[in-house]
Amino acid sequence: MTPADRLPLETRRLLALAWPVVMTSLNWTLLHVTDVAVVGLVSTDQVAILSASRSLSFITIVAGLGFSSGILVFAARADGAGELAASGRVLREGLILALGLGSALGLILYCFASPLLLGLGVAPRLVPETAGIIRVLGLSYPLLMIIIAVSYFLEGISRPGRVMVVNLAILPFNAVLAWALSGGHFGLPVLGALGAVLATAIAYGIGAAGMLLAVWTLPRAAARGVRDFTMLAWAGVGAGAWRLLRFGIVPAIASGLELVGFAVLIALSTQLGDSVAHGFQIVFSIHNVIFSIALGLGSAAGVRVGNAVGEGQPAAAIPRTLIAVTIASVAIGLIALLLVLAAGPIVALFPATGAVHHVALAMLVIWAPFIIFDGIQVVLVYALRSLGDQVIAGINSIIAYFLVTGGLGLVLVQGGWGPTGLVLASGIGMVAAALLHAIRFYAISRRVRVQT
Repeated sequence: MTPADRLPLETRRLLALAWPVVMTSLNWTLLHVTDVAVVGLVSTDQVAILSASRSLSFITIVAGLGFSSGILVFAARADGAGELAASGRVLREGLILALGLGSALGLILYCFASPLLLGLGVAPRLVPETAGIIRVLGLSYPLLMIIIAVSYFLEGISRPGRVMVVNLAILPFNAVLAWALSGGHFGLPVLGALGAVLATAIAYGIGAAGMLLAVWTLPRAAARGVRDFTMLAWAGVGAGAWRLLRFGIVPAIASGLELVGFAVLIALSTQLGDSVAHGFQIVFSIHNVIFSIALGLGSAAGVRVGNAVGEGQPAAAIPRTLIAVTIASVAIGLIALLLVLAAGPIVALFPATGAVHHVALAMLVIWAPFIIFDGIQVVLVYALRSLGDQVIAGINSIIAYFLVTGGLGLVLVQGGWGPTGLVLASGIGMVAAALLHAIRFYAISRRVRVQT
């Protein structure tokens, strides 16, 4: 088969793997967007509290995703090599990692919520109520980490559709419960931001149960050993979980610091007033919706690159990654154009005051073109991880998002740029990440071609 023949086939494979992950990511994004919308019906100050809580919770969530990233990589490699039993072992190791990691992160949030929020620069007046919300969320982290671990496993063995089904099933439940608990409907007390977080925590529990059921009912489940609870099957999984943890250390640090950069922007927005904080939260929510496409294509690229490594054909990872980058650039570029042309109606979808809509509209038009670079960098990060280059990829992300985005945000806001400084810092960080990852992928590609 010639390269021209392989191009449409690989494109179809990538899209088949990507779209369920896009829907899954979009589901979680919509879950958070729903929280912003229903809490916005209560009051702007409650949205500011919800925003402040996310400045910390998002950091720990993405750190958990980073720590767990090896599950997708090793599952995809085992699946590419046709070693079904080995892929099932990755699942068992991932579950042990999830329980330990979720408990540790939850304990940190529960015990140190207030000082961590103050350290991120959240306005002191918001800290007491926000800390209570963070403690509630921390108790649900073991369940969240199980969802992440099983999701990565199913994506790694090219079964992302099962992840999508579970997540889409819990979205309506969470939306109704968040609306009821935050606004005091159905005879419930008005809990505001706390109600939305309680609904999310309950959704984590339902989602974790659904994920485990999705694994249990896999075709060839016996061959993968996912139903094997014998001592022999679970022997040594602690060492395997430690291997996954070691793989994920740098991605976790990078992901955490990447979100610290964005959390700094969120915290800075709270210092510019409730209207700016709410407006920036709207822009951030729109970003998360679009980021779902990048995550889907990144996951697909990571799986196909991992398959190539497992197949013993690492050179095949290069065109697979470039195809994914091209798809991401075109798709997200079209969405960026739509955001610029229809910024007003899009912002108006979020319940808020006129002042909040005005600020959000001004920020969105400036920020929209930068998201193309964000899509490119996500695809390259997943590809580099599956090629075993997660350390340098992590360092690049730290430079781009922690140093450039976070540092530039502080400089611009303190320099009087206001809301415009927030979105410029975010966008310039995206450009830096895309350039750094592209340079590294080029270097790895040359090395792989020479070795092959």
